[in-house]
Order: sequence, then structure tokens, then C-alpha cells
Amino acid sequence: MGPLRDPVATLELDIRADLERVEATLHEVIRSDQSMVHEAARYLIDAGGKRFRPMLTLLAGYAGDPKDPRLVPCAAAIELTHLATLYHDDVIDETSVRRGVPTVNVRYGNSVAVLTGDFLLARASGLAADLGSYVSRRLSDTIAELCEGQIMETAASGLLDVTAEHYLDVIARKTASLIATSCHLGAWLAGASPQIVDAITTYGVALGMAFQLSDDILDVAGEEQESGKTPGTDLREGVLTLPALETLAGRARDGEQLRSALEAKDADGALQILRSNGSVELAHAAVSDWQERARAALGPLDRGSARAALEQLVDFIGARER
Repeated sequence: MGPLRDPVATLELDIRADLERVEATLHEVIRSDQSMVHEAARYLIDAGGKRFRPMLTLLAGYAGDPKDPRLVPCAAAIELTHLATLYHDDVIDETSVRRGVPTVNVRYGNSVAVLTGDFLLARASGLAADLGSYVSRRLSDTIAELCEGQIMETAASGLLDVTAEHYLDVIARKTASLIATSCHLGAWLAGASPQIVDAITTYGVALGMAFQLSDDILDVAGEEQESGKTPGTDLREGVLTLPALETLAGRARDGEQLRSALEAKDADGALQILRSNGSVELAHAAVSDWQERARAALGPLDRGSARAALEQLVDFIGARER
């Protein structure tokens, strides 16, 4: 008898096979007989990515029947929705590089980038419609939340009186909502009990919050090779994340100095303050709190490889910003 295989490693092999099916679905549904549409739509797909949200959908499926054939198209719809937000975000933020390549707005212009994002949302909606009214409604409600979060962030850009509570509401809509829906629909389609679906959805919210807050830390304290973007990018774009907001609220040192730097649009000076005033440690504590909430939410799930994989994702988020 050969050595026993790690159950999480075995699950990863199963997920990898399904992720390959997701990839094939992505390429199939974005086909267009208009060459520019097809080229622009596949641009970020070909650039790669972690496929984090489709992976969550597939993992959540192990709370029920992981072989349900609807899981793969659902995971593809989730990823298309995420990709559409990236196309739109790059126009809003005037980003020039994404995943190591020039952004679509740089290569083709803002109009094509916006319309390509809309095209991807349309294709995501088509996949969801094929899966039934519940999936379609859940995804459309999530897209509305994403838009609300982006509008709230845009409206607050450059303002110095934004509260940490407002910011947490923004990221709950802009980031955590789609991650939660990835988990929710995976479990629901797989036939998990309502209690388990609720538990995995709560896990997804907490995981999404921890994920975004860890990105905030990387933008302040990380190196470019870790975060994939130049440190201080949020500050330069007028977006105040948790370290800055905690400082301005007086919960970290040098609040007045930071305010002066921000008013002078001195992003480098603001970044140096945030790296040494204790605000990053406060953000670490917030990430840890959301990690604990995510772990606690998994309590109703049976102990096994799927739960272990979901717990490993929680640990990964904490490790990436340390």
C-alpha cells in the first residue's frame, strides 16, 4: 500500500481540473465575430490571474455535491464579473499596467475599455441566466453592490474627513460582496443545507474584508514585487485606506503631520509617516480580526479537505501582508 496523500493536495488536484474547465468556458463565452471585441475581451484573461473567486466557488461546492455541472459556468460568471470591474477600475483610476501588461484603456482607449467591461458583464449575466433566476438575481444584486461601493469610493476621493466606518462599508460592497457571492452560489448550487450556505457566505464576507485590508497594508508597507503595484498608489489616487484613516482619527501617531502631507499632495511624505507611526499595526489587527471571523464561520462545516482548504486561504491572506 502506497503512502496516504494529503487530502488538501488531493482536493487541489480536483479543483485544478475544474479551474481548467472554467478557463475554457471563459474563452468560449467571450468569443465575438468582431475581432476588436474578441481581442479586447480576452486581453486580461490571457494576462493570467489567480482565479481566486472561481476557486472559492468550486471549493464551496464541496459543502454539497462538488460534481454539480452548474458550478463551472457559475465560477466563470463570477470571474467575468470580476474582470469587468478591473476594466472599469483601470479607466476610473487611469491605471497604465495590470497583471504586468499595459491596461486595455492604454492599449485601446477608455471607450473600448468601458464597453469591453460592459460586454463581459453581459456575458456573465448570460451564464447566470442559464443557471436559473436565483443565480441571476444574486449576481445582479452583487453587481449593484459593486457599483455602489465604487461610487462611494469615488465620491470620497481626496476628502480628509472620511471615517474608517465609511471605508469599511465601501470595501464590504466593492470587494467582499463578490467574494461572498462566490462562496454562497458554490454552496447553494451544490445543494448544501441553508445553515451551511449561510455559514460559507459569512466566511466569504470575512475573507473578502481581510483580503482587501491586507492589500491596504501591502500598498503602504509592502514592496512592489509583493503587491504588483507601486507602494503609495492609493494615496496618489486620493484613496485613503485604513492606515491613513486610523491616523487621521487619532488612533495612530502623527495625525496632523499626515493631514499636512495629504493637503500638500505629498504622497511620498504621507507614505513615510504611515510606515512608522503604528497605523500598519492597527491594520494588521483588523486583518487578524476578520481572519478569526472567517475561521469561526466555518464551524458548522464538517472537518475535511474542503474545510481545511478554506482555512488555508484564511492563513494565506494573513501571511501575504506580513
